[in-house]
Amino acid sequence: MKLAVFAFLITSMTAVAEVTKPNILFILVDDFGQRDLGCYGSKLYETPNMDRLAASGARFTQAYVAYPRCVPSRYAILTGKHPARVMGQKDSPHVEPPRDQTFGTPFQEAGYATFYCGKWHLGEGASNPDQVGFSTTVAAGAAGATRSHFAPYTVSRSGGEGEKVAIVGLDDAPEGEYLTDRLTEETMKFIESQKEGPFCAVLAHYAVHTPIEGKRHLMKRYADKLEGMTLPEMVFESESAGENLLVQNNPAYAAMVESVDHGVGRLMNLLKKLEIDDRTIVVLASDHGGLSARGGKREVATSNRPLRAGKGHLYEGGLRIPFLLRWPGVVKPGAIIDTPVVTMDLFPTFLEMTGQPLRPEAHVDGLSMVPLLKGESDPDERIFFWHNPAPRPSSTADLFSSAIRAGNLKLVEFPEEKRIELYNLENDPGESTNLAEKHSEDTARLLEKLNVWRTEVGASMTPKMRKKGR
Repeated sequence: MKLAVFAFLITSMTAVAEVTKPNILFILVDDFGQRDLGCYGSKLYETPNMDRLAASGARFTQAYVAYPRCVPSRYAILTGKHPARVMGQKDSPHVEPPRDQTFGTPFQEAGYATFYCGKWHLGEGASNPDQVGFSTTVAAGAAGATRSHFAPYTVSRSGGEGEKVAIVGLDDAPEGEYLTDRLTEETMKFIESQKEGPFCAVLAHYAVHTPIEGKRHLMKRYADKLEGMTLPEMVFESESAGENLLVQNNPAYAAMVESVDHGVGRLMNLLKKLEIDDRTIVVLASDHGGLSARGGKREVATSNRPLRAGKGHLYEGGLRIPFLLRWPGVVKPGAIIDTPVVTMDLFPTFLEMTGQPLRPEAHVDGLSMVPLLKGESDPDERIFFWHNPAPRPSSTADLFSSAIRAGNLKLVEFPEEKRIELYNLENDPGESTNLAEKHSEDTARLLEKLNVWRTEVGASMTPKMRKKGR
């Protein structure tokens, strides 16, 4: 009898432990600049739900991506590896089993229901998300963008070339449906079906990537709002191979941001309604800085100022992103974290948050943020590296370049221009004053470290020029 009772208790405790494993909801917004949220200082865009998410958890002020363009950055987020290790001269490294493992795999192996909805852009066939850790997928394929954010998604409304690859599985979308809404609803359906948990869900929006298309009534409201704002006469400045937008002045983009924000609110409300918000970790991030720079006359979306430049560039505007993290019972609501981190850290962080062992052989370049989140200790001073071997000067106006940050010092090298820049980010986050000559010893020290790292990871020092691209 005693043995039977003991066995029952052990079984019950195990069942409770399974139920109480925390869920993960990761929202990844495409081309979303750090300054595109109210809680990060935007005066135009209205993001009450993302601001509410920030107030209920932590807001990072110095969160970085591993690369300022979609595919390499997403590769780093999903695998915990720096893209320079696999890129060569390519600008589109795909997830390739068995070389790469995504964070979906350990969650799948741990009994989690895994879900990937939206932009994948990391390969097909053996590289599809349902082959690398995500059991349920929606609208996730090779497409890097939609031809329109309104259904039918294969028909361009702007007259441009757009993306020629169809959005997988959304051929049945009713005409006029808005893609951001559809992906939010698909994610809500999954969460409702898995409310007993545990689940690991990724919602990867195609917004706010081009084409820049918002709902008409929202665009009208933002156009009216802009009329009441005082904007500078000069809205562009010279930057690298082109120019950079100085102000946020696009009502269509503002409308897109609000639609994403509305979806965040719906998801947060659903978690509360299902009474699982207290055991669901919610993370919101971007794959790189906002589209603010151009080499020709293409439409740009936003401004990252006071951060310099944007998508494609190794300046802060291209590398710093909005990063919000809600971990009920652990992270103090309203926390502001100034310690620099990088999105490669998500893989090991998700594992440690959910009580799983780390896999350093997989996420070789990521470090768990859990000690930082728990306030146990700041990490030792960390060095960050970036390398752009596939610039797009005629598109986003960026140049072949590498960068290193150690402490508050950041060095950017442009090998083809034989130019080196050094900035102190503590008092010059806008990277306006080049200290390379004045602080020649620091310049030499950081350049040596950068050279060692490039050799170690096999970074290509022969630029691949791409004249066209999004």
